Amino acid sequence: MLSTVGVAMLATAAMAQTSAPTPPSAAPSAPTATQATASPAAETNLAGKGKWRTSKLIGVDIYGPDDNKVGDVTEVIVDKTGKVEMVTIGVGGFLGIGSKDVAVPFDQVNWSDQPIAPPAPAPAPSGSAGSTGGGMASPPPAAAAPKAPAMYPDHGKITMTKDQLKSAPSVTYAGT
Repeated sequence: MLSTVGVAMLATAAMAQTSAPTPPSAAPSAPTATQATASPAAETNLAGKGKWRTSKLIGVDIYGPDDNKVGDVTEVIVDKTGKVEMVTIGVGGFLGIGSKDVAVPFDQVNWSDQPIAPPAPAPAPSGSAGSTGGGMASPPPAAAAPKAPAMYPDHGKITMTKDQLKSAPSVTYAGT
């Protein structure tokens, strides 16, 4: 009986592959309104349209109010309608050992596409022995080439400090 079912499935697949396609009409048809306004590639390319890939949110650095890193995103929690409700932030530990996940409502994270600016270096005292300029100015930094949208933010910022996150309750998942 099992072999009969297998033969029937193979025959169905073979017939589907051998059916002749319908020939195109001889007269070219005018494009419809939807064909003229959007191409299939434009409809499926979501880059640059304010969309983020949740798989790319995992690992995004999260900073506290003092611009120090407090952890990174370990999970994205959605409700049954698909709305993002929370992110979990891995905090503490070393190389993932001893860390815990803390849930933070998604709307309490301020997401940014721009990196956090590094602190400006302290100006060197004039006439110091460490000055090697010799009167020559350093060349201006090279302009960065424009890049494609990343489809995820550079970082997030929350109002909680690392110590507050460490003292917050850990996330538990039912059934695990």
